[in-house]
Amino acid sequence: MTTDARDRFEDRGVVARGGMSVVHRMYDRVLGREVAVKLVDARDDPHAVERFLDEARLTGGLEHPAIVPIYDVITDGPGTPVRLVMKLITGRTLADVLQNPPIPAAGPPLERFLRTFVRLCEAVEFAHSRGIVHRDITPRNVMIGSFGEVYLMDWGLAVRRGEHGERLRVGEPGGVPASPGSAVDVIGSGTPAYMSPEQAWGRLQSIDERTDVFGLGGILYEMLTRVPPYPSTRPIDLLAEARSGSVRPPAAVVTDRLLPPVLCAITMRALDAEPGRRYPSVQELREAVEGFLRGGGWFATQRFPRGSLMMRTGEVGDVAYIVTEGRCVVYRMIDGERRELRVVGPGEVVGEIALVTRAPRNANVEAATDVTALVVTRPALEQELARATWMRVFVDAAVQRFASLDEQTARTRS
Repeated sequence: MTTDARDRFEDRGVVARGGMSVVHRMYDRVLGREVAVKLVDARDDPHAVERFLDEARLTGGLEHPAIVPIYDVITDGPGTPVRLVMKLITGRTLADVLQNPPIPAAGPPLERFLRTFVRLCEAVEFAHSRGIVHRDITPRNVMIGSFGEVYLMDWGLAVRRGEHGERLRVGEPGGVPASPGSAVDVIGSGTPAYMSPEQAWGRLQSIDERTDVFGLGGILYEMLTRVPPYPSTRPIDLLAEARSGSVRPPAAVVTDRLLPPVLCAITMRALDAEPGRRYPSVQELREAVEGFLRGGGWFATQRFPRGSLMMRTGEVGDVAYIVTEGRCVVYRMIDGERRELRVVGPGEVVGEIALVTRAPRNANVEAATDVTALVVTRPALEQELARATWMRVFVDAAVQRFASLDEQTARTRS
């Protein structure tokens, strides 16, 4: 059996480069298969070997389908770890998938991205259950396998939370808390375009699970806008933006297409500069995205104070409302007398006829109490129905028939 690394591995080219390492595709003659071999490069970083070993220990203890398994750690003559043997992942990074070629941020493609996002969240949740915070979740650190597999890569900046909340060197459950300037705690460590403010300021005691919630929010942001949360190109400007935590809303960045309001709100909450206002856990962020996937996320929310008119007779309808809170009254003015037709409460719809037929409204709608409603526009409805074309046909046919019945009823009353 071959044991020397030079004899054991046949180098088949570089597949990736990082700040302190390079990854080669190699053929393992002992195991008879291709593997990925990560080689440490300590020329510019005195802590590179230490961090390299930390990453190996940490990743080796995270057995999850979305985390690349470690096969072996190979040392040099003096016993210094220099090679990390891992499963070879074939595919593309999420960054490449998002940009080459561009995919519309709507309909089924967006849903596919979000299902990828859900699997990514599950990997981060698993790491958090083991006390590990990744700290560098970006599209470039997510691999999409040839058959749709999802992998969260590059755990070199990850830290382990101790029993009392302190940050420990990764891979050392009982280790000494890391100090500023150590291999795992460097001010501004991470990728500036996706970095949380607490990272950018080097606030070590503020690093926790919500830091990864911010990173996941950055991925959602790029899925919607095709750009990272911070758009500057100069590193010094990126760091300043990350420290401010000021992120433009997705709808302000993308003006040529409709974005789902609920998903935009989810994204901005995850990217809040104040950790206490973000989702408290990745699980809650994941559940919010799963709720969007179940439907209704393309409808914005609007509030009407009591006594305000939500719809007027004669106006051309381009929206309908699904009441979620409060009550509104539908009425007509006949010979100067107000005649109430019905009361609409939570879970009921108003204005749907004019939305489909685009005919002038034949009644007024007034908020009898403070009302909160989902705003249903034709484009938003198209997006909601995009995944089930048969449902679109069913809805259109039902509304058209109801419109005909309503018109006949109005003629009979008159």
